[in-house]
Amino acid sequence: MRIWIRTALLAAGLALAAAAPAQAAGFLTGHEDLPLLAGLTQDRDSVMVFDTPQGRVVEAFAQTPQSAAAVLAAYAETLPQLGWSGKTAAKFVRDGETLTFEVVSKGPPTVIRILITSD
Repeated sequence: MRIWIRTALLAAGLALAAAAPAQAAGFLTGHEDLPLLAGLTQDRDSVMVFDTPQGRVVEAFAQTPQSAAAVLAAYAETLPQLGWSGKTAAKFVRDGETLTFEVVSKGPPTVIRILITSD
């Protein structure tokens, strides 16, 4: 019986790991299901989360040694797997929310502003 339970737990853990977005190195503070892709380091002091009559607003900044084009390409590949639809190379929508990436500094390091607003 214990072997069966361990096997079931192992199988469930593997299934969850397989469902995770490729290259995810964690998740954006303030939005629990937006992956922070490998190479990006979030500035935790920059996170602002607040509610408005229209919905929640999340703003954060992250930096990377990668180029802005590489970051945007990685998100363009990953976000559709999480239900986001691309409107432009730096703007995505899902379930009444808009996700926008803004290149603040081309670096090095590249600094990206991540903004999530409700429509």
